[in-house]
Amino acid sequence: MKKHLVWDIPVRLFHWLLVLCLLGQWLTAEVLEDAMDIHFYIGYFTLGLIIFRLIWGFVGTKYAKFNSFISGPKVMLAYIRNIRTKQQPLSIGHNSVGGLLLPAVLILVGLQAISGLFTSDDIVYSGPYYDSANADLQQWMQWLHHNIFDVLLGIIGLHLLAIGWYLIFLKHNLIKPMLDGKKAVALKDGITHSQLLKAIVIICLVAIFVYWLVEINPPPIEDGYYY
Repeated sequence: MKKHLVWDIPVRLFHWLLVLCLLGQWLTAEVLEDAMDIHFYIGYFTLGLIIFRLIWGFVGTKYAKFNSFISGPKVMLAYIRNIRTKQQPLSIGHNSVGGLLLPAVLILVGLQAISGLFTSDDIVYSGPYYDSANADLQQWMQWLHHNIFDVLLGIIGLHLLAIGWYLIFLKHNLIKPMLDGKKAVALKDGITHSQLLKAIVIICLVAIFVYWLVEINPPPIEDGYYY
């Protein structure tokens, strides 16, 4: 069967940029020295990515939309039974089970990015809302920011295991379509284009919002705050 476009360019860019951002966040926090300023900038960029993907999940192309893969438990159980016995063709987009990982990642990475706005490295750098939060909120956000990443590592591990299982046992490569966007599907099941103009407009609006959030909106520190 001839290959046709399934994953649009914005979905693919989001996927690989998020991989790079998570790697960059880990490196700047755990490996590199004096890189906390870069850590914060990557965090702001990551927050923009999450906001864009949430919007794109409602207005994007066919297989980018959440309603194309988020299903109830009965559908998920049926998919697991059928895929184990190979009685059902593999899903064109996200399957009903693996598709749960995307909302989970969006929520967790989003929470980590938001909590980062209220955290500090206790030395030089702090998020734009750190000084305006009370001690309890600072402590809670600090705890979230440091512990969510451990959960994300577990999800990443499951994702890699699923990719390996599909490749070895089902002979189905999930990585290549996320690079070129194409799968062997009927013409009617593919998408015609990536809706790039719409994506660019959304990206610009999200960038403006994130800039406002981290540069303009944070409340000024009152005189005598540190005394």
